[in-house]
Amino acid sequence: MLTISLLIILAFLLARFVMGSVQRYLEGRARGRAFNRMLNQGRLDAGVYADALWSATTTGARKVRNRVSNEQRNAILQARLEMRDDFLDDTKPGLYQYIIIFLVASVLGLVIETVYTFIVFGILESRVGLVWGPFSPLYGFGAVLLTMVLWPLRKEPVWKVFIISAVVGSLLEQTAGWSMEHFAHLQSWTYLGLPDHITQWIAWRFVVMWGLLGVVWCRVIMPEMMYRIGEPTSRRQVILVTLLAAFITLDVVMTIACFWRAGQRFEGVPPRNGFEVYVDTHFDDKFMAETFENMKIGEDIVPSNK
Repeated sequence: MLTISLLIILAFLLARFVMGSVQRYLEGRARGRAFNRMLNQGRLDAGVYADALWSATTTGARKVRNRVSNEQRNAILQARLEMRDDFLDDTKPGLYQYIIIFLVASVLGLVIETVYTFIVFGILESRVGLVWGPFSPLYGFGAVLLTMVLWPLRKEPVWKVFIISAVVGSLLEQTAGWSMEHFAHLQSWTYLGLPDHITQWIAWRFVVMWGLLGVVWCRVIMPEMMYRIGEPTSRRQVILVTLLAAFITLDVVMTIACFWRAGQRFEGVPPRNGFEVYVDTHFDDKFMAETFENMKIGEDIVPSNK
């Protein structure tokens, strides 16, 4: 899980680099929503382009070539950072932001995990974590949990962020691994084969990696992602996110019920009501095995010594 989480962080960093490059390109030509917002808010004087090289277009309007000076670029960058920091200082993550973070991390985690296992192990299998949709909720919960815990600490010293992230990430792995095994007889990973393991689901090397991951998330990814998500500006956005939240909630509840019944069936417990009969009929052992191919239901994963 942690290896994939690190790849997710790299994907976020790459996405930020690409978006930042596009943004700098647009700002060098006096374009883009961020540039217009800085002008409208009075954070940036249009005179910042007074000495830039201009060229006429066919419509008679003017646009800036990529010839602004370093001082001009620094002024634009400083104005953008101040605008972002002011927004973050006045914003507290809410349900709207958490839902989007959960969805993005869940889908991205699934895609990267699938590609990673295919490239590294030559295995192409279903690695979804919910019965409906392309989601791996453990990554989504991890991203939301780190955001909730680290948001008030984003300006705290790095060592404090590192320690808290290491503890939070390790507790997440322990809680998820223990819960899956004891409530559904399910295993997805084990660290028992590692010489530095603390428990079946915690190892010292990954404690350190969780700390580093948290620092990168807190200082680099989280602020930019929150700024990009922003606040809902239309009723359509609110309705869409609400519907997605309702679907994900139902998906999680149904998945828990399916794993619960899979564990009950493994113990020989028959269905006791109509809902459990429905689950056993439509989400039987064959469905669970084919959908959650990377998980072992009622079996032990062989510890790895790597």
